[in-house]
Amino acid sequence: MFLTLVMAGVASADAASVAPHRAVYDLTLSRAGGNSSVTSATGRLAFEVQGSACEGWTVSFRMATRYQPATADASIIDTQSTSFEGGDALDYRYQIKETINGEVKEDKRISVTRASVDKAADGVVHGEEDNAFVVPSATVLPMQHQLRLMGLGESGGGRDSSVIYDGSDGPKTFRVISFVGKAKPAGTIYRDTSNPEAAPLKGLAAWPMVISYYPETGGEELPDYQVSFDMYENGVATGVTLDYGTFALTGKLTKLEMLKASACP
Repeated sequence: MFLTLVMAGVASADAASVAPHRAVYDLTLSRAGGNSSVTSATGRLAFEVQGSACEGWTVSFRMATRYQPATADASIIDTQSTSFEGGDALDYRYQIKETINGEVKEDKRISVTRASVDKAADGVVHGEEDNAFVVPSATVLPMQHQLRLMGLGESGGGRDSSVIYDGSDGPKTFRVISFVGKAKPAGTIYRDTSNPEAAPLKGLAAWPMVISYYPETGGEELPDYQVSFDMYENGVATGVTLDYGTFALTGKLTKLEMLKASACP
């Protein structure tokens, strides 16, 4: 991962928007609970988003992390993905490749299309044999969701509950509960004002966000996964925490490059 509310989930010219950018975060272990086998972890997360609401969004993601268990050899998990999401949220393409210690564990392509944002979508996991699936009606796509949360921040913050499809778990969707806090005024996040790499964020406010992912069905009290961060008005996140339940990683922004934006006609 992984968004006033954009009506029907479609970004418009006067709605919240994400500036094209490339960001890199260094990852370190911030917490390991009693049930965790992880004693140390380091890694890097790179994220790039390009496009606009009119031409669609292309997102590239790579996360490589070295985990050291207490009683086994270290392992390196390298996850790379790319996605394209139409600006109207009617089509979505996703590709992921994951290796563990250099051995490919997952390599798949997925495409999803729908007639309107409130309708069910037809999905296909592409391979030697294509596997079709259906995404439930009114499911939200990743950029759709980010824009929704940013719009919620612009209106003063609050809670959002959505069913999201991002392709990371094949045909599965997630029930996602998000909390967006009131805006932090520009220049009040010392972590970023003292970081030269965060200079492009100067003069921008940010919203604290906590996003929790649950299985779509079931009444689990604890999420499978939770991410928290400060989301700036241009869509750049800092102070990232990735909480996997038994352990958590913290991401420090180490590089930020704002990319050329394409104006909508």
